[in-house]
Amino acid sequence: MTRLKVRGLYLAYALLFIVVFAVMLAVLTAAVLLIPSGLLFAVLGAAMLVFDTEFILTELSPLIMLFGGLFAASFSAFLGLCSVKLGIFIARLFLKVRRVCDRLRGWCA
Repeated sequence: MTRLKVRGLYLAYALLFIVVFAVMLAVLTAAVLLIPSGLLFAVLGAAMLVFDTEFILTELSPLIMLFGGLFAASFSAFLGLCSVKLGIFIARLFLKVRRVCDRLRGWCA
């Protein structure tokens, strides 16, 4: 019965790890793509404000480009940091699961 509990705990942790890994991969990929593009839009919006020009390709106002780009870059960086923090939490959870499983094995033997 204890072996079944130990295997169940490890299986539950493995499933949780796979889900967190997929979420981290998606969020960090989005952060890698959105941070430079957000900063590029912010710089382009600032240049449009400084030189008082119109950007016909996107038809966005310079203020929307400036603050929207900064918001996209900072929010994707925040989500990237949150996903790294989640990864650290999962690593600590593995240590707790391993300790519990070691106690169960030692108590059983």
